[in-house]
Amino acid sequence: MKKYKRLDDFYLEEDENDLISDLLPEYYIEQNIDEDNINVEYAARFLQNELNSLLNSFINGGFSCKGYLLYPLVKDISMQNITRIKRLKKIAIFLNNKGHDFSKSINEFSQKISGLNFAKILSALYQDFSQIKNKNAKPSKKNKCKELDISSYRKSDLDYLSPLKELKDYSNDKLKNYLSGFYLHGSLATKDYTRGWSDVDTLSIISKKTINELDALLGLRDRMYRIRYYFYRIDPLQHHGSIAISEYDLSSYCQAYFPLPVFNYAKSFFKDDRISSFMVRDFSSEAIKKMFWFVNYFRKLNSGKKFNLGSYDTKTLLHSITLFPTLYLQAKGILVYKKFSFGMARKDFSKNPWKIIDDVSHLRSNWKNNSYPVPLGFFSKINPLVYYQLNSRIMDLFKNAEKINGIDTNNIIKSMYELSEEAWSRTKENAKSKKL
Repeated sequence: MKKYKRLDDFYLEEDENDLISDLLPEYYIEQNIDEDNINVEYAARFLQNELNSLLNSFINGGFSCKGYLLYPLVKDISMQNITRIKRLKKIAIFLNNKGHDFSKSINEFSQKISGLNFAKILSALYQDFSQIKNKNAKPSKKNKCKELDISSYRKSDLDYLSPLKELKDYSNDKLKNYLSGFYLHGSLATKDYTRGWSDVDTLSIISKKTINELDALLGLRDRMYRIRYYFYRIDPLQHHGSIAISEYDLSSYCQAYFPLPVFNYAKSFFKDDRISSFMVRDFSSEAIKKMFWFVNYFRKLNSGKKFNLGSYDTKTLLHSITLFPTLYLQAKGILVYKKFSFGMARKDFSKNPWKIIDDVSHLRSNWKNNSYPVPLGFFSKINPLVYYQLNSRIMDLFKNAEKINGIDTNNIIKSMYELSEEAWSRTKENAKSKKL
């Protein structure tokens, strides 16, 4: 058993201290910013990544436990998000002292952080950040995505896919004024989905106008939270909302957020796909961090011997495993659509450690769904996340996903831990050699 040092929620080996600036940038910032030991480029990149992460959380809810339970009566902000955005005040002051005007953002931090003021700070930070020009970003184009056409799918699946049609109608009616682009990607876009397994993968590009206007940003938050109602009707165990990107990000774009090759297989909910031009920056540090997130996830599960999972957490575990080939290749600087990542990544591993990926792929192909919603009527539209979380707990009493699919969680976690450590050993050695 490897020995790890615990740093907050992370498990670190001794030789990983040299990569802290990539693996745990928030910790590195806290340790070095007061001593002025970070450079402007690193600080700006950290700011952008944190803004993207906080925007994703905020648009998909970002509430406290109380807020999730009592939405729409309570629309607060989690303490984790409050702590993270407070950290960005130091970054704003640092960049302001280095000749970049962040006075608007700094001024917004003078008020107590609430749901309303959180949105104000987020907006101000994006506007101030947009003035920093990345001289190393290179122009890139994406192909125009075709409009989603539900009538082109198998007739036998049209009833199952009706939530996608409703989502398309809803997005054109309620979201188009807020978003510059809204896309369906993944297996439902390419029509190689598995009923009961496949979730609804969407990308939202939030317009500058929405980011700049407080009422618009708050209005979008409500609408994006409620579209989970359509997601969960396709997959009651879906574990994420919509990926969100600000239109501001496109001028210094990090492909770890959403790789441009994925657009080649995506469909647009809007008839007119207007997004085409990107200025792409280096994303190697972000790719390594995402790979470490995956490795740490299995370090925690294996070290804590967390082998007894419910249906919701089991589905999260299995979907995370299917991301492994993509994350591994991205850490090598290779961007590829998820479907094709399995064959490419497989070449780097022998048959025995890779077997767990084949086993999970087999589970996907033969998945038995257990999560038929318990009828609770209109509540599922008002607070879809709580409704479907409750539904997964109720269904676990009768048809646990592990049991009906014959899932050996213990073996899956241990096998994936071994594979991820093998992949991570190569990744971190490569990252260290680049730093020398």
